[in-house]
Amino acid sequence: MRSISLLFRATLLLAGALASGACFQMTTVLKVNADGSGTIAHEMDYTKGALLQLRQFAALGGGKGGGNDPLSEQQAREMTASIGPGVTYVSSTPVTSPFGQGRAAIYAFTDVSQLRISTQPAAPGGLTIKTQGFSTQSESITFTITHEANGNAVLHIHVPEPNYLDFFGSPQAAGQIGMIKTMLAGAHVLLAAEPAGTLIKTSSPFVEGQRVTLMDIDLDAVLADETLLPRIQAAAVTPVEAKKILMSAKGLKINLDPEITIEFTPAK
Repeated sequence: MRSISLLFRATLLLAGALASGACFQMTTVLKVNADGSGTIAHEMDYTKGALLQLRQFAALGGGKGGGNDPLSEQQAREMTASIGPGVTYVSSTPVTSPFGQGRAAIYAFTDVSQLRISTQPAAPGGLTIKTQGFSTQSESITFTITHEANGNAVLHIHVPEPNYLDFFGSPQAAGQIGMIKTMLAGAHVLLAAEPAGTLIKTSSPFVEGQRVTLMDIDLDAVLADETLLPRIQAAAVTPVEAKKILMSAKGLKINLDPEITIEFTPAK
């Protein structure tokens, strides 16, 4: 899944903006009704060091006022445009935890098929970088919803074309691992969907109650295994085997299928 590659590519931007130990944790949970409407709960947390330097970096991008602050309410409101048409800002609150500071926001949408959910944090200050091998503009996960004859709804989650070996299989990977461990210590990205109703079945193996995990990356746990990269590179010529090795990595829950389905009975 392109999400793996995007997460590591995002490191290059953050490495240029943040000092050692700067990091983020991002959680996005999509709650979908049978008619395609629903809500998005999004929380973005940064370490204090990361937050300070992101604000400075945002200023270099020309941001003004709240635009310099990645955790301002203004930023939370402006995020609606990047999620898709028909999305409205509902509310947000600042959060503080042992990890650092963040903001938790709620958005409402009328049509899930119009959503574009990013798998990486937005660049601060609206800054856009696009060079060979790196871009701050990530590809997004999209959705459609259909209905069965028995009244059940089926959420179809479309993920970008897999290229997860682009990073792990590259000659530069070994030299970048050390930087990634330093710059993104503690990084965690969670993306999940919860249908409103009774979950009947899903093609994802990662299910807990009503929640279907689409992506859960604990970067510290993934990179703690120093044999992971050599094993993947050794198997890179055999994508199926490389995929098995990647999927067995501790700290990684991710479905590499091009489409994930969730069937549910609508709530009454």
